[in-house]
Amino acid sequence: MAFSPVARFRNFTLENLKALLEVYPDEARAMSWDEAAGEIEVVSPGYKRTAYQQACQLGLEDRGSNRFRIHNYLFTFDEVNLERYLQFWIKTYYAPNPYVKGNDAPFLIYCEILKEILASPVYEIKYDDFFLNRIGGKSNDILLNAIKNYAEPVRVKKVNNEDILYMESADVERAGKELDFIENQMPIGNAGSKSEFFDRFSYGNFCRFFGFDKPQGLNFQTGFQSPFQRNRIVFGAPGTGKSYRLNREKDVLLGKDSPDFERVTFHPNYSYANFVGTYKPVSEKEENGKDTIRYEYVPGPFMRVYVKALESGRKQEHVKPYLLLIEEINRANVAAVFGEIFQLLDRDGSNVSEYTVHATEDMKKYLADRLQGQPDDYAEIRIPDNMFIWATMNSADQGVFPMDTAFKRRWEFEYIGVDEEAKGVENVVIPIGMGIGRKYVMWDELRCRINDILSSDECRLNEDKLLGPYFISKSRLDHALEDEDVFVKAFEGKVLMYLFEDAMKMRPAKIFKGHKGKMIFSEICKTFEERGDALFGISDMTDVKKPMETER
Repeated sequence: MAFSPVARFRNFTLENLKALLEVYPDEARAMSWDEAAGEIEVVSPGYKRTAYQQACQLGLEDRGSNRFRIHNYLFTFDEVNLERYLQFWIKTYYAPNPYVKGNDAPFLIYCEILKEILASPVYEIKYDDFFLNRIGGKSNDILLNAIKNYAEPVRVKKVNNEDILYMESADVERAGKELDFIENQMPIGNAGSKSEFFDRFSYGNFCRFFGFDKPQGLNFQTGFQSPFQRNRIVFGAPGTGKSYRLNREKDVLLGKDSPDFERVTFHPNYSYANFVGTYKPVSEKEENGKDTIRYEYVPGPFMRVYVKALESGRKQEHVKPYLLLIEEINRANVAAVFGEIFQLLDRDGSNVSEYTVHATEDMKKYLADRLQGQPDDYAEIRIPDNMFIWATMNSADQGVFPMDTAFKRRWEFEYIGVDEEAKGVENVVIPIGMGIGRKYVMWDELRCRINDILSSDECRLNEDKLLGPYFISKSRLDHALEDEDVFVKAFEGKVLMYLFEDAMKMRPAKIFKGHKGKMIFSEICKTFEERGDALFGISDMTDVKKPMETER
Protein backbone atom coordinates (compact mmCIF):
# COMPACT_ATOMS: atom_id res chain seq x y z
CA MET A 1 0.00 0.00 0.00
CA ALA A 2 1.14 3.52 -0.74
CA PHE A 3 -1.22 6.46 -0.46
CA SER A 4 -1.21 9.96 1.00
CA PRO A 5 -3.29 9.89 4.19
CA VAL A 6 -3.76 13.67 4.09
CA ALA A 7 -3.44 16.37 1.43
CA ARG A 8 -0.20 18.29 1.17
CA PHE A 9 -1.44 21.86 1.49
CA ARG A 10 -0.05 23.18 4.76
CA ASN A 11 0.82 21.50 8.00
CA PHE A 12 -2.14 20.80 10.26
CA THR A 13 -2.24 23.79 12.59
CA LEU A 14 -4.85 25.92 14.28
CA GLU A 15 -3.94 28.80 11.95
CA ASN A 16 -4.54 26.58 8.94
CA LEU A 17 -7.97 25.54 10.23
CA LYS A 18 -8.96 29.17 10.80
CA ALA A 19 -7.71 30.12 7.33
CA LEU A 20 -9.85 27.41 5.74
CA LEU A 21 -12.96 28.58 7.61
CA GLU A 22 -12.41 32.18 6.50
CA VAL A 23 -12.84 31.43 2.79
CA TYR A 24 -16.36 30.01 3.07
CA PRO A 25 -19.42 31.96 1.91
CA ASP A 26 -22.32 32.52 4.31
CA GLU A 27 -22.32 29.31 6.31
CA ALA A 28 -26.11 29.31 6.78
CA ARG A 29 -26.91 29.13 3.08
CA ALA A 30 -27.88 26.09 1.08
CA MET A 31 -25.77 26.24 -2.07
CA SER A 32 -24.94 24.16 -5.08
CA TRP A 33 -21.44 22.72 -5.42
CA ASP A 34 -20.66 24.97 -8.42
CA GLU A 35 -22.00 28.13 -6.76
CA ALA A 36 -19.98 27.56 -3.59
CA ALA A 37 -16.81 26.68 -5.50
CA GLY A 38 -17.17 29.84 -7.57
CA GLU A 39 -17.58 32.08 -4.52
CA ILE A 40 -14.67 30.47 -2.70
CA GLU A 41 -12.36 30.84 -5.68
CA VAL A 42 -12.97 34.62 -5.63
CA VAL A 43 -11.85 34.80 -2.00
CA SER A 44 -9.04 32.26 -2.30
CA PRO A 45 -7.85 31.64 -5.89
CA GLY A 46 -6.51 28.14 -6.36
CA TYR A 47 -8.60 26.76 -3.48
CA LYS A 48 -10.15 24.02 -5.66
CA ARG A 49 -6.73 22.72 -6.64
CA THR A 50 -5.18 22.58 -3.19
CA ALA A 51 -6.92 23.69 -0.02
CA TYR A 52 -10.30 22.09 -0.68
CA GLN A 53 -8.73 18.62 -0.51
CA GLN A 54 -7.51 19.25 2.99
CA ALA A 55 -10.82 20.89 3.98
CA CYS A 56 -12.68 17.79 2.83
CA GLN A 57 -10.28 15.47 4.68
CA LEU A 58 -10.55 17.60 7.80
CA GLY A 59 -14.30 16.99 7.69
CA LEU A 60 -15.01 20.71 7.24
CA GLU A 61 -16.95 20.53 3.99
CA ASP A 62 -18.88 18.01 1.95
CA ARG A 63 -18.82 18.18 -1.82
CA GLY A 64 -19.92 14.59 -2.16
CA SER A 65 -23.27 15.60 -3.66
CA ASN A 66 -24.49 18.47 -5.76
CA ARG A 67 -25.14 20.44 -2.55
CA PHE A 68 -22.40 22.23 -0.64
CA ARG A 69 -22.41 21.57 3.12
CA ILE A 70 -20.10 22.75 5.88
CA HIS A 71 -20.04 22.22 9.63
CA ASN A 72 -21.19 25.68 10.64
CA TYR A 73 -20.87 24.97 14.36
CA LEU A 74 -17.16 25.68 14.02
CA PHE A 75 -17.96 29.35 13.38
CA THR A 76 -19.14 29.62 17.00
CA PHE A 77 -15.92 28.14 18.44
CA ASP A 78 -13.10 29.99 20.13
CA GLU A 79 -9.47 28.88 19.70
CA VAL A 80 -9.70 26.37 22.55
CA ASN A 81 -12.61 24.56 20.94
CA LEU A 82 -11.05 24.75 17.47
CA GLU A 83 -8.04 22.95 18.89
CA ARG A 84 -10.41 20.41 20.45
CA TYR A 85 -11.87 19.88 16.98
CA LEU A 86 -8.41 19.03 15.63
CA GLN A 87 -7.97 16.53 18.49
CA PHE A 88 -11.39 15.05 17.72
CA TRP A 89 -10.48 14.83 14.05
CA ILE A 90 -7.08 13.11 14.29
CA LYS A 91 -8.42 10.57 16.80
CA THR A 92 -11.46 9.56 14.73
CA TYR A 93 -10.01 10.05 11.25
CA TYR A 94 -9.48 7.05 9.01
CA ALA A 95 -7.37 6.47 5.91
CA PRO A 96 -7.67 6.06 3.08
CA ASN A 97 -10.60 8.45 3.27
CA PRO A 98 -13.29 8.69 0.51
CA TYR A 99 -11.26 11.35 -1.32
CA VAL A 100 -8.25 9.06 -1.78
CA LYS A 101 -8.09 6.86 -4.85
CA GLY A 102 -7.21 3.21 -4.37
CA ASN A 103 -8.53 -0.05 -2.97
CA ASP A 104 -6.66 -0.24 0.34
CA ALA A 105 -8.71 -1.27 3.36
CA PRO A 106 -9.45 1.77 5.56
CA PHE A 107 -8.30 1.90 9.17
CA LEU A 108 -8.47 4.32 12.11
CA ILE A 109 -4.94 5.75 12.24
CA TYR A 110 -5.03 6.83 15.87
CA CYS A 111 -6.51 3.54 17.04
CA GLU A 112 -3.85 1.54 15.23
CA ILE A 113 -1.14 3.70 16.80
CA LEU A 114 -2.64 3.08 20.24
CA LYS A 115 -2.75 -0.68 19.65
CA GLU A 116 0.91 -0.83 18.66
CA ILE A 117 2.05 1.38 21.54
CA LEU A 118 -0.04 -0.58 24.07
CA ALA A 119 1.43 -3.83 22.71
CA SER A 120 4.98 -2.57 23.25
CA PRO A 121 6.55 -3.43 26.64
CA VAL A 122 7.96 0.10 26.86
CA TYR A 123 4.91 1.84 25.36
CA GLU A 124 6.72 3.28 22.34
CA ILE A 125 7.12 2.61 18.60
CA LYS A 126 9.12 4.06 15.71
CA TYR A 127 6.97 6.42 13.67
CA ASP A 128 8.70 5.65 10.35
CA ASP A 129 8.10 1.91 10.84
CA PHE A 130 4.41 2.50 11.52
CA PHE A 131 4.05 4.79 8.51
CA LEU A 132 5.91 2.44 6.15
CA ASN A 133 3.98 -0.66 7.28
CA ARG A 134 0.49 0.84 7.41
CA ILE A 135 0.53 3.67 4.84
CA GLY A 136 3.58 4.21 2.67
CA GLY A 137 3.40 6.96 0.09
CA LYS A 138 3.87 10.61 1.06
CA SER A 139 2.72 13.10 3.69
CA ASN A 140 4.52 11.33 6.52
CA ASP A 141 5.70 14.70 7.87
CA ILE A 142 2.19 16.23 7.77
CA LEU A 143 0.64 13.28 9.62
CA LEU A 144 3.47 13.36 12.15
CA ASN A 145 2.82 17.05 12.78
CA ALA A 146 -0.89 16.36 13.41
CA ILE A 147 -0.06 13.54 15.83
CA LYS A 148 2.53 15.66 17.62
CA ASN A 149 0.09 18.52 18.23
CA TYR A 150 -3.31 16.86 18.68
CA ALA A 151 -2.99 13.14 19.55
CA GLU A 152 -2.18 13.44 23.27
CA PRO A 153 -1.64 11.19 25.29
CA VAL A 154 0.42 9.90 22.32
CA ARG A 155 3.59 11.96 22.32
CA VAL A 156 6.57 12.35 19.95
CA LYS A 157 10.27 12.43 20.83
CA LYS A 158 13.58 12.17 18.98
CA VAL A 159 15.90 9.24 19.75
CA ASN A 160 19.07 8.90 17.63
CA ASN A 161 17.46 11.22 15.07
CA GLU A 162 14.39 8.97 14.79
CA ASP A 163 10.81 10.03 15.61
CA ILE A 164 9.39 7.88 18.39
CA LEU A 165 5.67 7.68 19.28
CA TYR A 166 5.16 6.91 22.96
CA MET A 167 2.98 7.40 26.02
CA GLU A 168 3.56 7.59 29.73
CA SER A 169 2.56 4.55 31.80
CA ALA A 170 0.13 6.77 33.73
CA ASP A 171 -1.83 7.28 30.48
CA VAL A 172 -2.20 3.61 29.54
CA GLU A 173 -5.59 3.13 31.18
CA ARG A 174 -6.96 6.29 29.57
CA ALA A 175 -5.64 5.22 26.15
CA GLY A 176 -7.31 1.82 26.47
CA LYS A 177 -10.68 3.39 27.27
CA GLU A 178 -10.33 5.84 24.38
CA LEU A 179 -9.47 2.99 21.99
CA ASP A 180 -12.52 1.02 23.11
CA PHE A 181 -14.83 4.04 22.76
CA ILE A 182 -13.71 4.97 19.24
CA GLU A 183 -13.78 1.46 17.83
CA ASN A 184 -17.18 0.61 19.32
CA GLN A 185 -18.97 3.96 19.36
CA MET A 186 -17.52 5.52 16.20
CA PRO A 187 -16.75 2.69 13.75
CA ILE A 188 -15.84 3.54 10.18
CA GLY A 189 -19.13 2.52 8.54
CA ASN A 190 -19.33 3.01 4.77
CA ALA A 191 -15.76 4.10 4.09
CA GLY A 192 -16.52 5.11 0.50
CA SER A 193 -19.32 7.55 1.35
CA LYS A 194 -18.23 11.18 1.33
CA SER A 195 -21.42 12.29 3.05
CA GLU A 196 -20.96 9.72 5.86
CA PHE A 197 -17.37 10.85 6.26
CA PHE A 198 -18.55 14.46 6.60
CA ASP A 199 -21.30 13.47 9.07
CA ARG A 200 -18.67 11.68 11.16
CA PHE A 201 -17.42 15.10 12.28
CA SER A 202 -20.82 16.54 13.26
CA TYR A 203 -21.40 18.60 16.39
CA GLY A 204 -23.27 15.73 17.99
CA ASN A 205 -20.29 13.41 17.55
CA PHE A 206 -17.94 16.14 18.76
CA CYS A 207 -19.98 16.39 21.97
CA ARG A 208 -20.14 12.61 22.38
CA PHE A 209 -16.40 12.26 21.94
CA PHE A 210 -15.57 14.76 24.68
CA GLY A 211 -18.46 13.78 26.93
CA PHE A 212 -20.08 17.21 26.65
CA ASP A 213 -23.81 17.67 27.05
CA LYS A 214 -25.85 17.02 23.94
CA PRO A 215 -26.73 20.07 21.86
CA GLN A 216 -29.75 21.81 23.26
CA GLY A 217 -31.87 21.15 20.16
CA LEU A 218 -34.11 23.86 18.83
CA ASN A 219 -34.59 27.24 20.46
CA PHE A 220 -38.07 28.32 19.42
CA GLN A 221 -38.56 31.24 21.81
CA THR A 222 -35.84 33.78 21.04
CA GLY A 223 -37.58 36.81 22.52
CA PHE A 224 -37.55 38.64 19.18
CA GLN A 225 -39.97 41.59 19.28
CA SER A 226 -41.80 43.10 16.29
CA PRO A 227 -45.01 45.10 15.73
CA PHE A 228 -45.75 42.97 12.67
CA GLN A 229 -47.99 39.91 12.82
CA ARG A 230 -46.19 36.60 12.23
CA ASN A 231 -48.84 35.04 9.95
CA ARG A 232 -50.39 37.60 7.57
CA ILE A 233 -52.50 37.40 4.44
CA VAL A 234 -53.02 40.68 2.55
CA PHE A 235 -55.90 40.60 0.08
CA GLY A 236 -57.87 42.95 -2.12
CA ALA A 237 -58.88 43.70 -5.70
CA PRO A 238 -56.34 43.13 -8.49
CA GLY A 239 -53.82 45.95 -8.69
CA THR A 240 -54.34 47.33 -5.17
CA GLY A 241 -50.66 46.94 -4.31
CA LYS A 242 -50.68 43.82 -2.12
CA SER A 243 -47.20 42.70 -3.12
CA TYR A 244 -45.96 46.28 -3.03
CA ARG A 245 -47.14 46.71 0.57
CA LEU A 246 -45.53 43.48 1.77
CA ASN A 247 -42.32 44.28 -0.05
CA ARG A 248 -42.21 47.72 1.57
CA GLU A 249 -42.87 46.28 5.03
CA LYS A 250 -40.32 43.53 4.42
CA ASP A 251 -37.67 46.26 4.29
CA VAL A 252 -38.95 47.65 7.60
CA LEU A 253 -38.86 44.21 9.27
CA LEU A 254 -35.54 42.97 7.89
CA GLY A 255 -33.74 46.11 6.77
CA LYS A 256 -33.42 47.34 3.20
CA ASP A 257 -31.71 44.92 0.81
CA SER A 258 -31.60 42.19 3.46
CA PRO A 259 -31.24 38.66 2.01
CA ASP A 260 -33.03 37.08 4.99
CA PHE A 261 -36.20 36.09 3.14
CA GLU A 262 -37.50 33.86 0.38
CA ARG A 263 -40.34 34.57 -2.04
CA VAL A 264 -42.44 31.82 -3.60
CA THR A 265 -45.49 31.96 -5.86
CA PHE A 266 -48.15 29.28 -5.42
CA HIS A 267 -49.84 27.70 -8.44
CA PRO A 268 -52.28 24.81 -8.97
CA ASN A 269 -49.50 22.20 -9.28
CA TYR A 270 -47.52 23.40 -6.27
CA SER A 271 -47.07 20.66 -3.68
CA TYR A 272 -45.86 19.85 -0.16
CA ALA A 273 -42.64 18.50 -1.66
CA ASN A 274 -42.02 21.86 -3.37
CA PHE A 275 -42.88 23.89 -0.28
CA VAL A 276 -41.48 21.93 2.68
CA GLY A 277 -39.08 19.43 1.10
CA THR A 278 -38.73 15.82 0.11
CA TYR A 279 -36.26 13.03 -0.58
CA LYS A 280 -35.11 13.38 -4.19
CA PRO A 281 -32.57 11.88 -6.56
CA VAL A 282 -29.70 14.27 -7.19
CA SER A 283 -26.91 14.05 -9.71
CA GLU A 284 -23.36 13.68 -8.43
CA LYS A 285 -20.18 13.86 -10.50
CA GLU A 286 -17.47 11.47 -9.35
CA GLU A 287 -13.77 12.18 -9.61
CA ASN A 288 -13.55 10.05 -12.76
CA GLY A 289 -16.04 12.38 -14.42
CA LYS A 290 -18.97 9.96 -14.37
CA ASP A 291 -22.40 11.11 -13.26
CA THR A 292 -24.12 9.03 -10.59
CA ILE A 293 -27.47 9.39 -8.87
CA ARG A 294 -27.89 9.51 -5.10
CA TYR A 295 -30.85 10.35 -2.90
CA GLU A 296 -30.93 13.12 -0.34
CA TYR A 297 -33.43 15.37 1.40
CA VAL A 298 -33.92 18.55 -0.65
CA PRO A 299 -35.52 21.35 1.41
CA GLY A 300 -38.20 23.67 0.08
CA PRO A 301 -38.50 27.41 0.86
CA PHE A 302 -40.36 26.77 4.13
CA MET A 303 -37.63 24.48 5.49
CA ARG A 304 -34.80 26.73 4.30
CA VAL A 305 -36.24 29.80 6.04
CA TYR A 306 -37.14 27.69 9.09
CA VAL A 307 -33.56 26.45 9.53
CA LYS A 308 -32.08 29.94 9.15
CA ALA A 309 -34.47 31.30 11.78
CA LEU A 310 -33.46 28.53 14.18
CA GLU A 311 -29.76 29.07 13.50
CA SER A 312 -30.16 32.75 14.31
CA GLY A 313 -32.16 31.84 17.44
CA ARG A 314 -29.11 30.07 18.82
CA LYS A 315 -27.13 33.30 18.71
CA GLN A 316 -29.00 34.90 21.57
CA GLU A 317 -26.92 38.05 21.48
CA HIS A 318 -28.20 39.04 18.02
CA VAL A 319 -31.37 37.26 16.88
CA LYS A 320 -32.50 38.15 13.36
CA PRO A 321 -35.97 37.80 11.84
CA TYR A 322 -36.51 35.66 8.75
CA LEU A 323 -39.42 35.98 6.35
CA LEU A 324 -41.20 33.64 3.94
CA LEU A 325 -43.26 35.57 1.36
CA ILE A 326 -45.99 33.62 -0.45
CA GLU A 327 -47.54 35.23 -3.52
CA GLU A 328 -51.02 34.10 -4.63
CA ILE A 329 -51.46 31.73 -1.69
CA ASN A 330 -54.93 30.60 -2.77
CA ARG A 331 -53.88 29.55 -6.27
CA ALA A 332 -52.70 26.25 -4.74
CA ASN A 333 -54.48 23.72 -2.55
CA VAL A 334 -53.11 25.07 0.73
CA ALA A 335 -54.25 22.06 2.79
CA ALA A 336 -52.15 19.79 0.58
CA VAL A 337 -49.19 22.20 0.30
CA PHE A 338 -48.85 22.82 4.05
CA GLY A 339 -49.64 19.25 5.13
CA GLU A 340 -48.87 18.73 8.82
CA ILE A 341 -47.09 22.13 8.90
CA PHE A 342 -50.60 23.61 8.97
CA GLN A 343 -50.76 22.66 12.67
CA LEU A 344 -47.72 24.85 13.41
CA LEU A 345 -49.48 28.03 12.27
CA ASP A 346 -51.32 28.24 15.61
CA ARG A 347 -49.04 30.56 17.62
CA ASP A 348 -49.19 31.18 21.36
CA GLY A 349 -48.69 34.44 23.23
CA SER A 350 -44.93 34.29 22.66
CA ASN A 351 -45.44 33.87 18.87
CA VAL A 352 -44.16 30.29 18.93
CA SER A 353 -46.20 27.39 17.52
CA GLU A 354 -48.62 26.35 20.24
CA TYR A 355 -48.52 22.73 19.10
CA THR A 356 -45.68 20.58 17.81
CA VAL A 357 -45.61 18.20 14.88
CA HIS A 358 -43.46 15.10 14.54
CA ALA A 359 -40.74 15.49 11.94
CA THR A 360 -40.29 12.78 9.32
CA GLU A 361 -37.09 10.72 9.37
CA ASP A 362 -35.78 12.62 6.35
CA MET A 363 -36.59 15.94 7.99
CA LYS A 364 -34.91 14.93 11.25
CA LYS A 365 -31.72 13.93 9.47
CA TYR A 366 -31.69 17.19 7.50
CA LEU A 367 -32.16 19.26 10.68
CA ALA A 368 -29.42 17.30 12.44
CA ASP A 369 -27.07 17.95 9.49
CA ARG A 370 -27.79 21.68 9.40
CA LEU A 371 -28.26 22.43 13.10
CA GLN A 372 -25.83 19.79 14.44
CA GLY A 373 -26.73 16.95 16.75
CA GLN A 374 -28.48 13.61 16.35
CA PRO A 375 -31.73 13.13 14.37
CA ASP A 376 -33.66 12.24 17.53
CA ASP A 377 -32.85 15.69 18.92
CA TYR A 378 -35.27 17.08 16.32
CA ALA A 379 -38.19 14.68 16.60
CA GLU A 380 -40.66 17.51 17.30
CA ILE A 381 -40.64 20.94 15.70
CA ARG A 382 -42.34 24.30 16.15
CA ILE A 383 -42.17 27.58 14.24
CA PRO A 384 -39.93 29.97 16.22
CA ASP A 385 -40.94 33.52 17.11
CA ASN A 386 -38.42 35.08 14.70
CA MET A 387 -39.94 33.38 11.62
CA PHE A 388 -42.58 35.37 9.73
CA ILE A 389 -44.91 34.04 7.02
CA TRP A 390 -46.65 36.67 4.90
CA ALA A 391 -48.85 36.05 1.87
CA THR A 392 -50.95 37.80 -0.77
CA MET A 393 -54.35 36.61 -1.97
CA ASN A 394 -56.84 37.72 -4.62
CA SER A 395 -60.20 36.10 -3.96
CA ALA A 396 -61.53 37.39 -7.28
CA ASP A 397 -59.16 35.34 -9.44
CA GLN A 398 -60.58 32.52 -11.49
CA GLY A 399 -59.42 29.01 -10.68
CA VAL A 400 -58.46 29.70 -7.06
CA PHE A 401 -58.81 27.08 -4.36
CA PRO A 402 -61.12 27.66 -1.39
CA MET A 403 -59.61 27.93 2.10
CA ASP A 404 -61.38 26.22 4.95
CA THR A 405 -62.18 28.05 8.18
CA ALA A 406 -59.57 26.16 10.20
CA PHE A 407 -56.82 27.37 7.88
CA LYS A 408 -58.11 30.96 7.73
CA ARG A 409 -58.34 31.42 11.48
CA ARG A 410 -54.58 30.86 11.83
CA TRP A 411 -53.86 34.02 9.83
CA GLU A 412 -54.33 37.74 10.32
CA PHE A 413 -56.19 39.01 7.24
CA GLU A 414 -55.61 42.58 6.03
CA TYR A 415 -57.81 44.03 3.32
CA ILE A 416 -56.55 46.74 0.97
CA GLY A 417 -59.39 48.89 -0.37
CA VAL A 418 -59.54 49.50 -4.10
CA ASP A 419 -58.40 53.14 -3.76
CA GLU A 420 -56.23 52.80 -0.65
CA GLU A 421 -52.85 52.92 -2.43
CA ALA A 422 -53.88 55.35 -5.21
CA LYS A 423 -51.69 58.19 -3.96
CA GLY A 424 -48.78 57.13 -6.14
CA VAL A 425 -50.70 57.25 -9.44
CA GLU A 426 -52.93 60.34 -9.16
CA ASN A 427 -50.83 62.34 -11.64
CA VAL A 428 -50.07 59.63 -14.19
CA VAL A 429 -51.02 60.54 -17.77
CA ILE A 430 -51.66 57.75 -20.28
CA PRO A 431 -52.43 57.63 -24.01
CA ILE A 432 -55.62 55.89 -25.16
CA GLY A 433 -56.72 55.22 -28.72
CA MET A 434 -54.62 55.17 -31.87
CA GLY A 435 -53.93 57.68 -34.65
CA ILE A 436 -56.38 60.57 -34.89
CA GLY A 437 -58.50 58.94 -32.18
CA ARG A 438 -55.72 59.24 -29.61
CA LYS A 439 -56.14 61.38 -26.54
CA TYR A 440 -54.37 61.72 -23.23
CA VAL A 441 -56.16 61.15 -19.92
CA MET A 442 -55.38 60.71 -16.25
CA TRP A 443 -55.02 56.99 -15.54
CA ASP A 444 -56.62 57.23 -12.11
CA GLU A 445 -59.61 59.16 -13.45
CA LEU A 446 -60.21 56.58 -16.17
CA ARG A 447 -59.81 53.72 -13.68
CA CYS A 448 -62.29 55.25 -11.25
CA ARG A 449 -64.82 55.92 -14.03
CA ILE A 450 -64.60 52.29 -15.12
CA ASN A 451 -64.99 51.18 -11.48
CA ASP A 452 -68.09 53.39 -11.15
CA ILE A 453 -69.71 51.50 -14.02
CA LEU A 454 -68.67 48.10 -12.62
CA SER A 455 -70.07 48.88 -9.16
CA SER A 456 -73.27 50.55 -10.44
CA ASP A 457 -76.73 49.03 -9.97
CA GLU A 458 -76.53 47.91 -13.56
CA CYS A 459 -73.39 45.77 -13.16
CA ARG A 460 -73.28 45.20 -9.37
CA LEU A 461 -69.73 43.90 -9.27
CA ASN A 462 -68.09 43.33 -5.88
CA GLU A 463 -65.16 45.51 -4.84
CA ASP A 464 -62.69 42.63 -5.21
CA LYS A 465 -63.41 42.63 -8.97
CA LEU A 466 -62.68 46.33 -9.50
CA LEU A 467 -59.47 47.82 -10.90
CA GLY A 468 -56.82 48.73 -8.35
CA PRO A 469 -54.45 51.67 -8.96
CA TYR A 470 -51.67 49.27 -9.99
CA PHE A 471 -53.78 47.00 -12.16
CA ILE A 472 -51.32 48.18 -14.78
CA SER A 473 -47.90 47.92 -13.17
CA LYS A 474 -46.19 51.04 -11.86
CA SER A 475 -43.25 50.56 -14.19
CA ARG A 476 -45.59 50.38 -17.20
CA LEU A 477 -47.50 53.48 -16.05
CA ASP A 478 -44.28 55.41 -15.44
CA HIS A 479 -43.21 54.81 -19.06
CA ALA A 480 -46.63 55.10 -20.70
CA LEU A 481 -45.63 58.16 -22.77
CA GLU A 482 -42.31 56.79 -24.00
CA ASP A 483 -43.80 54.36 -26.55
CA GLU A 484 -47.49 55.18 -26.76
CA ASP A 485 -48.52 52.45 -29.20
CA VAL A 486 -46.90 49.81 -27.00
CA PHE A 487 -48.80 51.13 -23.97
CA VAL A 488 -52.14 51.11 -25.80
CA LYS A 489 -51.60 47.47 -26.76
CA ALA A 490 -50.65 46.69 -23.15
CA PHE A 491 -53.87 48.40 -21.98
CA GLU A 492 -55.86 46.19 -24.33
CA GLY A 493 -54.12 43.01 -23.20
CA LYS A 494 -54.41 43.91 -19.52
CA VAL A 495 -57.53 46.01 -18.84
CA LEU A 496 -59.79 45.16 -21.80
CA MET A 497 -58.95 41.44 -21.63
CA TYR A 498 -59.74 41.36 -17.89
CA LEU A 499 -63.07 43.12 -18.34
CA PHE A 500 -64.03 40.95 -21.33
CA GLU A 501 -62.81 37.54 -20.08
CA ASP A 502 -63.29 37.85 -16.32
CA ALA A 503 -65.13 40.76 -14.70
CA MET A 504 -67.97 41.11 -17.26
CA LYS A 505 -67.65 37.82 -19.07
CA MET A 506 -71.39 37.08 -19.18
CA ARG A 507 -72.52 40.66 -19.97
CA PRO A 508 -69.74 42.62 -21.72
CA ALA A 509 -72.19 45.05 -23.33
CA LYS A 510 -72.77 46.65 -19.93
CA ILE A 511 -69.18 47.85 -19.71
CA PHE A 512 -68.33 48.31 -23.40
CA LYS A 513 -71.30 50.62 -23.96
CA GLY A 514 -69.73 52.52 -26.84
CA HIS A 515 -69.07 49.41 -28.93
CA LYS A 516 -71.72 48.90 -31.62
CA GLY A 517 -70.37 45.82 -33.41
CA LYS A 518 -70.08 42.16 -32.47
CA MET A 519 -69.04 41.44 -28.91
CA ILE A 520 -65.76 39.79 -29.85
CA PHE A 521 -62.46 40.85 -28.33
CA SER A 522 -60.68 41.91 -31.54
CA GLU A 523 -63.58 44.19 -32.47
CA ILE A 524 -63.68 45.71 -29.00
CA CYS A 525 -59.95 46.49 -29.26
CA LYS A 526 -60.54 48.10 -32.66
CA THR A 527 -63.21 50.37 -31.17
CA PHE A 528 -60.84 51.33 -28.35
CA GLU A 529 -58.11 52.25 -30.87
CA GLU A 530 -60.57 54.38 -32.87
CA ARG A 531 -62.53 56.03 -30.05
CA GLY A 532 -60.58 55.55 -26.80
CA ASP A 533 -62.65 56.18 -23.68
CA ALA A 534 -65.84 56.33 -25.78
CA LEU A 535 -65.65 52.52 -25.72
CA PHE A 536 -66.90 52.73 -22.14
CA GLY A 537 -69.51 55.39 -22.87
CA ILE A 538 -67.50 58.04 -21.01
CA SER A 539 -66.12 60.22 -23.81
CA ASP A 540 -66.57 63.33 -21.65
CA MET A 541 -63.26 62.69 -19.85
CA THR A 542 -60.80 65.57 -19.69
CA ASP A 543 -58.25 65.52 -22.51
CA VAL A 544 -55.07 66.57 -20.72
CA LYS A 545 -51.97 68.08 -22.30
CA LYS A 546 -50.22 66.08 -24.97
CA PRO A 547 -46.90 64.49 -24.02
CA MET A 548 -44.71 67.16 -25.64
CA GLU A 549 -46.48 69.77 -23.51
CA THR A 550 -46.56 67.66 -20.35
CA GLU A 551 -43.90 68.00 -17.71
CA ARG A 552 -42.36 64.57 -17.54
